Amino acid sequence: MRRRTLLGAAAAAATVAMSDAGAASAHARSDPTRYLGVFREGSPTTIATDVENLYDVTPASVMWFDSWASGLAFPVNEAKELWRRGVMPHYTWEPWNTALGLNDPGQIHLRDIIDGTWDAYIRARAREFAAVRLPILVRWGHEFNGNWYPWGIANNNADPSLYVRAYRHVHDLTAAAGARNVQWVWAYNNGSSPDEAYNDPAVAYPGDKYVDWVGIDGYNWGFGPSWDPAGDHWASFDATFATAYAKARAVAPRRPVTLGEFASTEDGGDKAQWFRDMTATLRSGAYPDLKLLTYFDLTKEEAWSPNSSPAALAAFTSWVRTRSMNGCGADLARVAANYARSRPAASL
Repeated sequence: MRRRTLLGAAAAAATVAMSDAGAASAHARSDPTRYLGVFREGSPTTIATDVENLYDVTPASVMWFDSWASGLAFPVNEAKELWRRGVMPHYTWEPWNTALGLNDPGQIHLRDIIDGTWDAYIRARAREFAAVRLPILVRWGHEFNGNWYPWGIANNNADPSLYVRAYRHVHDLTAAAGARNVQWVWAYNNGSSPDEAYNDPAVAYPGDKYVDWVGIDGYNWGFGPSWDPAGDHWASFDATFATAYAKARAVAPRRPVTLGEFASTEDGGDKAQWFRDMTATLRSGAYPDLKLLTYFDLTKEEAWSPNSSPAALAAFTSWVRTRSMNGCGADLARVAANYARSRPAASL
């Protein structure tokens, strides 16, 4: 089984990444290495094990989701175990109550965060982050340019400044509580809904001081998705991400890019060919600042999982085993700091 052997070296390397990432150079941008991330159902360590068993690789990171009202503690010991296995934790931190509707009076909104209603919770969670003592990716308030989450700009008086203020508030409280090991992922959807000037991700950028990674979420929805049963939305990797990637380079040229969520359906086209075309695109040198790609390995609205067909599974497995995708968690933890110290890159 092709697994990256890091073990004890991972902790030492990751500690270096957290405190002193080393000298910056053009290598940060010219390095062709990319990193595999995966989200699946299950606990963080279970996800890592499943990826190893299903695809015969160890991911550089695994991602999981948690809402502010879940009542769950941060899995400190599991995060440490991930690092023992050479895998960087990637935590999607969602400021909402999933038991309540979007417009429920008790739902969490950005003004509640700004006004300090959740400060005690944020500080407590930050102390849990700090207890890991190794780098953690934290993706807070993702897809804020959509209208499907209560923290979305469209659901907060169409005022992007509220998102910026809430993001900075959470960031600053977390840092003040001692969680200096957090790498912050500012993540938008590849298309804004509604597509209005106030909802452009660029106007909601918190600033380089608050962002370590720029994240983009996007899917090839194919034919007849749940939100448009008669529509044909089949889109190549380029059609899905080129515009959003160009925006990332314009807004934050000194930050690496991650696909926080991406996947393809089977409906309406050839999913295996979609993976092969994506592989060729990435191998061509396009998207040079796209470093971490996190696959949404789940059957949810669509059959996103790579194993939705034997051909798709073979194409996906071939991609994750390519030489350029062999980056490990310890190296991933260094990427953001190296970018921050290097010169801006050109757009796609």
